Amino acid sequence: MLEIFYRYRVHPLQVRAFEHAYGSDGRWAKLFARHPGFQRTRLFRHKQDPGIYVTVDVWKTKADYEAFKRKYGDEYRRMDQQLALLKLEESFLGFYEGQQEYRAAADTRA
Repeated sequence: MLEIFYRYRVHPLQVRAFEHAYGSDGRWAKLFARHPGFQRTRLFRHKQDPGIYVTVDVWKTKADYEAFKRKYGDEYRRMDQQLALLKLEESFLGFYEGQQEYRAAADTRA
């Protein structure tokens, strides 16, 4: 399992458009879904600073992600340029690999 993390500071007037494009059913997820190794995209908004977001793109393997980039690299770059005005900052946080997807521990205090 490979998870790719990005952090964004979003233009205040573009929050809805950003959420639409970067969310789990957004333009990026639809592009990624063309490759069978793509699992899902998750979008998180910072609780104290609503202009900060983190995306997590989940792939079966890094090789799947790299194959996607080789095949759809031109479309990826075009979409990134088209959506650039939605963001004030974009930071790649890294690739994270593991045997299985992270799941928070169940709260047993109920």
